[in-house]
Amino acid sequence: MKVVIIEDEEFAARRLECMIREIDPGIQIVAKLESVVESVEWFRKNPIADLIFMDIHLEDNLSFAIFDSISIACPIVFTTATDELSTRAFKLKKIDFLLKPIVQTELVKMVEKYHNLPESERRTVNASLFTDIVKKS
Repeated sequence: MKVVIIEDEEFAARRLECMIREIDPGIQIVAKLESVVESVEWFRKNPIADLIFMDIHLEDNLSFAIFDSISIACPIVFTTATDELSTRAFKLKKIDFLLKPIVQTELVKMVEKYHNLPESERRTVNASLFTDIVKKS
């Protein structure tokens, strides 16, 4: 499994990487990106990952802005320290998220969930869902 981490806090990105490797050393972290601009540039030049962990608040904008420039067709787990209202919006849209600080047991469940997804569901991300969430939360 190839994973991309989009996180602007270096400590949080390293911590998540270590936690993922602890779960499954075979998981490849193919990129750690810090901003919307850097993420868009990386995705334009590289093949899509199997799973993306994406912080909502990045140094240059909300991560949802990535979807204004590119289409991402793989599962995304948002990592957020956001309020309850926003997390309810995520649950209603059936979009996965992990609250920060990320807990190892929750991360294990999330990785297992994506390992067990049928291939047909692995490439069905609809960017319009993310814009809906931003407008409603």
